[in-house]
Amino acid sequence: MINIFIANLDWEVTSDDLKQTFGTFGTVTYAHVVYDRKTKRSMGFGYVEMEDSDEGINAIQALNGLEVNDRPIDVKVASPKENRAPKKVVEEKPKPGSRDKERTTRRPRKD
Repeated sequence: MINIFIANLDWEVTSDDLKQTFGTFGTVTYAHVVYDRKTKRSMGFGYVEMEDSDEGINAIQALNGLEVNDRPIDVKVASPKENRAPKKVVEEKPKPGSRDKERTTRRPRKD
């Protein structure tokens, strides 16, 4: 079994589209486009799980960089959460005129 990450998806691509596309390479056990909870709009990435790892590798090699709706998709083996690099943290300086000039806050950096 292989879990595949797909990025740079057009907002119109659905989970069914992913299942159909990857299904041409083998058995798809799971296909999911990730949506924003508030806006219900696609976040531009998704996951596909394929039963056979060799079929998944073939799909990755064939589909990585393929243009879908004028956007080259990025297809690779998904890494487990514990193996991902930590999110970058950016220090925020206080805004001019704020009361607490010594305090800085930290928030995740959006890359």
